[in-house]
Amino acid sequence: MAAIIAAFGGCQKEELTVRQLTDEEVQPQEVVQPDVFVENEYLAFKNIEAVDSIIHLLNKMTTSEKETWENQLGFKSARAEFDALFEEDDKLPTLEAFLAFKEKYKDKLIFNDNDPDDCSIDYPYATKFFLPILNNEGVFKVGEIFYKYTKDNQYIIADGDLKKLKNLDEYISDDMVITVPRLKSATPLHTFPEDDPSENNNEFHRKPNIDQRKIKHELFIDLYINKIQTGLWKRGYYVVVNQRGQKLSWGSWRDYKTVYSMRKIKCEIGSVIYIEDTNTHYSAEVKPSANFTLGHHFDVVTWPDPYLPPFLSIPNIKYSAEVTFRGFGFDNDDYYVIDIPENYGTASTDLYPPWSGY
Repeated sequence: MAAIIAAFGGCQKEELTVRQLTDEEVQPQEVVQPDVFVENEYLAFKNIEAVDSIIHLLNKMTTSEKETWENQLGFKSARAEFDALFEEDDKLPTLEAFLAFKEKYKDKLIFNDNDPDDCSIDYPYATKFFLPILNNEGVFKVGEIFYKYTKDNQYIIADGDLKKLKNLDEYISDDMVITVPRLKSATPLHTFPEDDPSENNNEFHRKPNIDQRKIKHELFIDLYINKIQTGLWKRGYYVVVNQRGQKLSWGSWRDYKTVYSMRKIKCEIGSVIYIEDTNTHYSAEVKPSANFTLGHHFDVVTWPDPYLPPFLSIPNIKYSAEVTFRGFGFDNDDYYVIDIPENYGTASTDLYPPWSGY
């Protein structure tokens, strides 16, 4: 099983219990629910720790293993639906066929309309970390709280009112409906143009003597609020690096199934070192891109209902690693460095402090 950076330095997770609840099944109050179950076609989690554990497990699985896990629950994920579209895109024979594909799915996928030479595609959800657990409506539930992702926004229904989730436009001004704009949740914090090996300062990096491949790295944060009990909230975010490699086809740049790799990873959030790892890590073979979780920051605050705690301010994030992907020097052990700030330096030792708040 391919090792994924999302498993880095995490606290030891308890084994999770998983089963599906039928519509007819009654859950007495004294019966403890499983850590994750299917409810109204979305995944419902006991708490944010269960979300963290399941995502870390899923990120280690192959596609067939994910399918088996979902089938056991009776759950159809967004991944399952969109994998079929990615497969369809893979088989397109010409640029004209891609343009017809783009027109057909313009409301279902994200395309790059700003660059006619970029034929990339993506999930229509403003999240990276939470992608593995979304249903095709972009929804999951943690405790009593609903989360919903669209192309541009993240919505949190803090009081768990299903009516508000299904009628967001009507309840968008409700105190219990929190909108996290794209500016915070889906816009990259950094794209590393200064680390382009071609020295052309591009967001998509090129290497001399490799004309058919290029890669982009984007640093994201994914925010959440989790209610612990009345008046007590956990608020936090995950730090994620997205790697997207492309190949030249029909004179245009296309996403394709490939394997990504990182090594000598070092990450600091604020003044706290979250990870130093000198090992080499590989993704599964994926399309359209790979997500690597670097760190998880949170704090716990008291807050009187119905008012909600504001989101955390984002401290300075330092990150560096040696990176590559198949087709970009992967087979020849040819990595290059990305880092912020410049000359931050890659890891030279192994340090795995537990992910925790501060």
